[in-house]
Amino acid sequence: MTAAQDPSRGYRLLPAPPVCGPRQLTVTIRRPHGAVNATIMMWSDDSRILAQPRTHSYEAELSAKVEDIAGLAAQLLSRWQEFVEYQPVGREHRPLEVAPHTNLTDLSRRPRAELLAQVTDLARAGAHLLKQLLAGSDPELVRLRRHLLGVLERQDLRIRFDSDLDIPWPMLALDTGRALAGGRLTADPFSLFLGWRHQIETAKKSYLTDYWYVSQRTEPVSSLNADEDLMSVTGAAEVRALLDERTDLTERWYRSELLGDLALQDLDEDIMYFFCHGQYTAQGDRTWLSLSLSDAPKFTATMLDQYRAPHTEANAEDAEVIFFHPLVLLNVCFAGAPATVGFADLAGTFIKHGALGVLAPQIAMPRVVGAEFALRFLTRYISEGKTAGAALLKTVRWFTKNYRNPLPLAYTLFCGLDSRLAPVARKGADAR
Repeated sequence: MTAAQDPSRGYRLLPAPPVCGPRQLTVTIRRPHGAVNATIMMWSDDSRILAQPRTHSYEAELSAKVEDIAGLAAQLLSRWQEFVEYQPVGREHRPLEVAPHTNLTDLSRRPRAELLAQVTDLARAGAHLLKQLLAGSDPELVRLRRHLLGVLERQDLRIRFDSDLDIPWPMLALDTGRALAGGRLTADPFSLFLGWRHQIETAKKSYLTDYWYVSQRTEPVSSLNADEDLMSVTGAAEVRALLDERTDLTERWYRSELLGDLALQDLDEDIMYFFCHGQYTAQGDRTWLSLSLSDAPKFTATMLDQYRAPHTEANAEDAEVIFFHPLVLLNVCFAGAPATVGFADLAGTFIKHGALGVLAPQIAMPRVVGAEFALRFLTRYISEGKTAGAALLKTVRWFTKNYRNPLPLAYTLFCGLDSRLAPVARKGADAR
């Protein structure tokens, strides 16, 4: 008999699953089954940011009811959707122009007072949710609230929120009173949002395995999973060219192609990029999120689970060599929104089966904004070698500074703060 020359098929087993880098703030919110209220805890890996008390931990029961917070979070997302759909009207309620926030990426030439008022309104809504979440007079909660807000007032921290409650953390904001004096704006309202101030990841499920394999190849691999009709959107072709130039690119335009590859034991991609339509599908009294590529059949989190679960289980139980660790960019409407009752969400399902992280919008994102966002983010992630957390923060700040557009704040990074793709030489470049 001849022994297999490479039984691991080009992958290497790590001594232990990878761990995350230091987090300067970690906040957890846990809701025991059936409980009306949740418990909040926080700590830091850096005592200069938040020193651990000598005799206790930062832990308290939230006074706000879980259902009340869920309602406020839903209303906050609705306020952002109203911003997207904003329609200026003149006399006799006649439209002055067609939905500028839907059709324009660069809002820097919009009327300044109007735009700042709208962004301040979004910040006020985000500050209200944060205030209500932490409201209460219990001494432990008061102490935790004071220290937590003090940490959030800083900038450029690496923060993880691990919560049983679905809260759009990047869209939360500090008290707008910091930017107002006598009712007048004295500071840039963009700087109030947590997603502008910090690198933020939202923890989401987990990939339960003791057998984590890494690829030994040198060239990064990516995929474009898209609706061909959207490739004419400004910026979409540039994203495709970036992936093709900097990575070994696979293109998928139909659900059958996506499902066929998801069925493979090894789907070895560093980046899975989706640019397609997301919509809620209803059947009877049930509603769930689905996405569609160029064809009519829809793709759901349930399908992802069906195709990847056998491989995930084989890896966890039998140490099978399974490789599925992409950073997933879901440029799909509502892909980062909370799951509907009775159904799993796409982001959590990707992570459950091994994805390093998922970046997705919580609202219906205008396609022109989505394409430009992807180009800016992926350039930083691929060409500049930034971590996903750093690339996201830089992209958000670039948009707010140059385009005066807050919509990148509607993207949430689920896990993956430390995910990094090392820069590589351009295709065709001379070897050094």
